[in-house]
Amino acid sequence: NLFTNCPRVDKRSASFSAGHRYQFRSDRRTVTMHPTVALLIAVLVAFRVTQCTPTTARSKVVLSCVIPNEVQAGICVPSGDCPAFQRINDIGGLNSVGRISFIRELYCDIDAEQYGVCCPRNSVVSYRHPTLNETLPKRDRNMFGTRFGENDEFQCGESNTINKVKGGIIAAIDEFPWMAMLLYGTSSAPGCGGALISSSFVITAAHCLVGKNVQDRGNLKFVRLGEYDINRDPDCMVDGNYEDCTDGKQDVKPKRIIAHPEYSSSEISQHHDLGLIQLERSVSFNDFIRHICLPPMAEPTLTSPGTKYNVCGWGRTNFFRGGLGEDALSPIKLKTTLPHFDHHECREIYRAQKLSLGSGQLCAGGRKADTCAGDSGSPLMFFDRKAGTWLLTGVVSMGVQSCGTEGKPGIYTNVAQYATWIKKTANV
Repeated sequence: NLFTNCPRVDKRSASFSAGHRYQFRSDRRTVTMHPTVALLIAVLVAFRVTQCTPTTARSKVVLSCVIPNEVQAGICVPSGDCPAFQRINDIGGLNSVGRISFIRELYCDIDAEQYGVCCPRNSVVSYRHPTLNETLPKRDRNMFGTRFGENDEFQCGESNTINKVKGGIIAAIDEFPWMAMLLYGTSSAPGCGGALISSSFVITAAHCLVGKNVQDRGNLKFVRLGEYDINRDPDCMVDGNYEDCTDGKQDVKPKRIIAHPEYSSSEISQHHDLGLIQLERSVSFNDFIRHICLPPMAEPTLTSPGTKYNVCGWGRTNFFRGGLGEDALSPIKLKTTLPHFDHHECREIYRAQKLSLGSGQLCAGGRKADTCAGDSGSPLMFFDRKAGTWLLTGVVSMGVQSCGTEGKPGIYTNVAQYATWIKKTANV
């Protein structure tokens, strides 16, 4: 019985007219009363029934959405609740530009805090044609007025995307264009991440530049900019009636490696885990290579409760169904949103591991994040809606292995605390 704790009401219809008396039967007796009283009781009973209707009996709001290649609209649901999405969200599909583009088109917003995917209605367990046509004309970005002009090199933190930036986990091809990938030794896989802060400097974690991690990987070989999909060059994505392609990646050798002078690779708490890479040459900016803004030295909103950050990279993830393995990296640039985590609470959590958090560190995540998209050294970013620009808030330091675990936030170097050193060293 859905109506628990509600009065039992006999289902009956009646028309009330003046001058008649009405009988109401219960299981045990019959009561005769005046029609005015009977009408009042009927209204009160109807009101009582509507008031005791439980939440489970109320209809849920259904959010309609568009599924590519299908006429019937779908419904926006969490990705884990859509069997059709789970069938196509596998590592094998990442070899297809059409499949990756199709998956991105399925992203929809359930609410301000949660994204979903557009799922077929009526328990349909597969999409009709889960790919997008790749044989399309190349988009000329000059037609859209998005190409960098001569004066744009001074504009930081602008992700001037003409692709619709959606929720979800797969980034747009021109989203977060300051992302850098660090390549070591003979490996073609990213060892660390970073962010471009000027045409000739990249910021990253100090442990990506010195210490045991570097000894194990080999020397830093290249800094790669303009990357999206490590399996392709140039990278392309289907967007509407066009195929949108990058200008190609740029591999730049490091000229100078600078770890923060107070950083010690042997210190377990990893204080001052920040470093800079001066590039061998200055890079030219375009739609896919730009620099991010440094934060003001004292900006309380960047580390206040309720603040939302973004992290991006080619890090470990459990997003794709099978195939990647526990420690494998994503071949595609991923993103996710992470909440600010209270510093005092974070310090207490890591105290059990003999870690001592300082003012130069901040915590984020630990609230059911479903990805570890950020590699070590990758930027923790905050979008300043008033200015319309992205600010570099933190750099991934440690604890990211647990970013998908409730109550286990990641630890980031607080960039604002080192703004003076960064600006002086990089001359920005």
